Amino acid sequence: MTLNLTPEVITDFTLTTIGIVFTIITYIKPKTKKLTSLNYIRLAIFTFSVFIFFDGLSILYVSKFLGVITGFILIPLTLSLVIGVRYSTSESFYSHGFIVVVGLSVLLFYLGFQPNAIIIQIQEGNIWLVWTGLFSIIAMILTAITLVYIFYWGIKTLKNAPFLIKKEAYLFFLGIFFSSVVAMGFYILYLFDPFYILPSNIALLVGLVIITLSVIIEPKLLYILPFTVYRIVVKDREGYPLFDHDWSKSEISENLFTGFINAIQLMSEEIMNIGGLLDIQLKDGILILHGSENITVGLITSKSSKLLSSSVTNFTRDFENKFEKNLKEGNKDMVEYESAHELIEKHFSNFPSRIITNKRKPLLLTEKLLRLPLALDNALKTIFKDEKEYNFIKSEIYRTPESTAAGFISLYKELKKELEEKDKLNRVNNRKSIP
Repeated sequence: MTLNLTPEVITDFTLTTIGIVFTIITYIKPKTKKLTSLNYIRLAIFTFSVFIFFDGLSILYVSKFLGVITGFILIPLTLSLVIGVRYSTSESFYSHGFIVVVGLSVLLFYLGFQPNAIIIQIQEGNIWLVWTGLFSIIAMILTAITLVYIFYWGIKTLKNAPFLIKKEAYLFFLGIFFSSVVAMGFYILYLFDPFYILPSNIALLVGLVIITLSVIIEPKLLYILPFTVYRIVVKDREGYPLFDHDWSKSEISENLFTGFINAIQLMSEEIMNIGGLLDIQLKDGILILHGSENITVGLITSKSSKLLSSSVTNFTRDFENKFEKNLKEGNKDMVEYESAHELIEKHFSNFPSRIITNKRKPLLLTEKLLRLPLALDNALKTIFKDEKEYNFIKSEIYRTPESTAAGFISLYKELKKELEEKDKLNRVNNRKSIP
């Protein structure tokens, strides 16, 4: 039997290999592997690899049967991608796109069993398998929907990617652009000449390679979500802060923090004692509260999310277990709970930091590595004699606008001068009172 080994077959099998590698990377690289949206997108990538593999087999063996199977694989490919992209933006399976795809899938499955759904063409000495009739139209509509959703996913990722991974997001979008817009352009030309399926596959190949490389560099690109996580705070049952972590700086953070305190005061003891999970609507966001035996955890975010609620619940449980001894002893020293950052990495690793918003903004380094203006640094050393206290104030001032730091020093000098004058006046009065 002579095999029909064409350039299209070679590109198909190359695409299959890269698709499988990409699927494996989505399992290995992300630290949070059980995201529902990521599972569906991963399934779409794997199904795409199967689709391309069967397409290559059908051409290699010039098999109409395998060609029809290839068309049928478009159904799970499109459905899984539509669900994955939809779930990543709204945590819901339902969408108008989902209904349309289901309807088209039923029609495609029926048309696949009709005569002449696929025909064999010989053009310039090359053998081509060509979808025909309504089967071809429906299959191409599903293909177009797939490419549109891929492009939409790329735009959403680029739009919501924070500054620290924006460069990788542009690289990711470039791959998406090749895999959708460029590939779709050649695919339209394929309707008039089967030759153009080859450059369409090459565009897919280039795009998939770029996407794979960008995800290897920054796995968080796989689950950029359309909401912002600002801050998580852990307090004991008496209201003392134990742990605090920021993902984003915002003008509303203090208001949200105050709302957190007020919410605890208003919270029913019965709900908090049984480990209740509540969403509290604040003026500029959502406060997700979870109470356990010894602590209350509050997460401040721009909107509520099932994923966030689950992450808060798991974080609270592990925090209780990790610091059980400290909590039972009533230890309120925040230094003793700093290792809770390991739990942040475990339960919230899919949320990238948004603290750095542009290239001119300084990195928030540890206080030992910070360099303040010499005059300001000397003034701080004069004011705060204790090294630990000095380092803390130094890091806090470094994170504030320059005007705030200057105002702090100015106020200190003014108050110091006022105290010295009062002290001098008291000494004078004491001397006068001595007979």
